[in-house]
Formats: sequence, structure tokens, C-alpha cells
Amino acid sequence: MNLRFTGHETFVVRTFWPKKGYDFIKQGNSFSNDEAVVDLGVGKNMVASVNYWMKALGLFDDDKKELTDFAKWVFADDGYDPFLEDIGTIWLLHYYLVKTNYASIYNLIFNELRKERAVFNKNQLKAFIKRKYLELEDNSLNLNTVDKDISVFTRLYGKVDYQNLSKDFEDEINSLMIELELISTTVEDEIKEGTNKREKVEWFHLHGENRNSLPSRVLLYSILDNFPGARNIAVKRLEVEPNSPGLVFLLNKDSLYKKLKEFESLYPGIVLSETAGNLVLVLPEGLEKEEVLKDYYAN
Repeated sequence: MNLRFTGHETFVVRTFWPKKGYDFIKQGNSFSNDEAVVDLGVGKNMVASVNYWMKALGLFDDDKKELTDFAKWVFADDGYDPFLEDIGTIWLLHYYLVKTNYASIYNLIFNELRKERAVFNKNQLKAFIKRKYLELEDNSLNLNTVDKDISVFTRLYGKVDYQNLSKDFEDEINSLMIELELISTTVEDEIKEGTNKREKVEWFHLHGENRNSLPSRVLLYSILDNFPGARNIAVKRLEVEPNSPGLVFLLNKDSLYKKLKEFESLYPGIVLSETAGNLVLVLPEGLEKEEVLKDYYAN
């Protein structure tokens, strides 16, 4: 596992970038060409950022150098939701941002840090990332770069404070993931470590709860994508395994159970069964993620 930080040029992904990036790549353009600024209609630094986010969101496969199937299904002109009008699409992009692991901070926070603590501040997050570098015996840690990634993470998911918008307010109010409401923040007045001085510390909360805006079919799609070919999946795996819905969507045990029960009314053959005290999600043969995605947007 290689940790990757930076590349976003400190810009969060904006709501209109996935479609812009998709069309740009589809037309055979290159992000390294001078004309990219004109073709994309953004500044030079933003060109690099659009390129970065296309990879981070699982829309462009950097190894194969091609658009992914998911990108084609959603962002083609005749795709399911090219202009991001459906919140289900944003949930899917969040899932791919974590799973793709092109931008390491999201995978680390939702898959690993979440298991250790649901509430953290920036210093604790930095210490966690530093520990991961040590575990991997990776000497490439750059704390300045990590600071920038943390800043982008907090702006990408954090609620907009309309009373204290910065000069870059467009960046903040057009951030792609805000409406998912996955993260809340509080500010505490605390004594600075090793001194008698007080300082304001921002705390980030990753609370598992009901996700009313998370569509059942989007959740099912993520399971079929993350557990390909599986027909009997222990619910415990759906709570704690990497990229599982319990971790990626911050669903606690009860919330996950309720969402999984909804599957039974969607497709014949899906059953949530209990064997010897263990809950198992049973999926029918032949149920494909493409079919689920098509059904979601058709409904």
C-alpha cells in the first residue's frame, strides 16, 4: 500500500468538475496541453486539480489510462446523471473516493481511523497519518503536504459557515460532498499543551447514524462492487471490512440492519437471514451491479 497525498492543488472537487473532466477526456484532450485551460474553462492550477479528482473519484483509471465503466454509465451525455442532480450519484462518488484510494486520506479516515475514534482534531489526524507512514516504513512523509490534504478534506465534507466565508467562498459552497452531511464539527476552547494559554480547537465528528438520503440501491450497488461474486455475506463483514457500507457510509449496526432489510422488497431472492446467531445477507444468483444502478436511476 502506497500512501498518496497532494495533487489537488488545494482545490476541493466542485460539483461541475466530473462532467467537465469526463467530456474533456472523452474528446481525446490532454491535461498537460496548454489548451486545457481554455477547453476546461478553469485556471491553470485547477486543470491539474480536475485531473487529480477524476482519478481520485474512480472516474479515470490511471493504470489503464481510460475512463471507467462507472464514469461512462453516469457522465456520458446520455448517462444516468451527468450533471449531478441526484444525491445518489454523490453517495457513489464518495464510495469510490474511499475505495479507489488514489487520495489516501479518505481511505485512511473512513476505513481505519473510524475504527479507533469517531471524534478527532487535526493534530490527532496528523499523528494517525504519521503512524501509518511508520508502519509502512515509508520515509516520504511531508507534514506540510498532509496539512493541505487535511484542509481539503475538511472543506470537502464540512458544513459551510455562511457567516464566516473566506475569500475563496466559491470553493466552499460548490464542494461536492457537503450535502452528504457525513461530518459535523465543534470548536472547543482548550488549554494549549505544555502552556497556560488557551486556544480554539476544531473537532470533527464521524457519527454512525441513519442516512436518510442514502438510497438503498446505491448501498446495494456498493456491496456488489466491493464483494464481487459473493452470494452469502456475513453482516459483520458489511460493518467492518475495508470499503464496507458500515465504514464508508458511517452506518452504525442498527442503521445498517434497517438498510439491508429494505433490500428484501427490492429484488426477489435477497434475504437477511440468521444462522446460529449470525446475520447473513443472501444475494440471488445473477444479480449484477449494473442492473441495480440502472434500476436506481429508472426509479
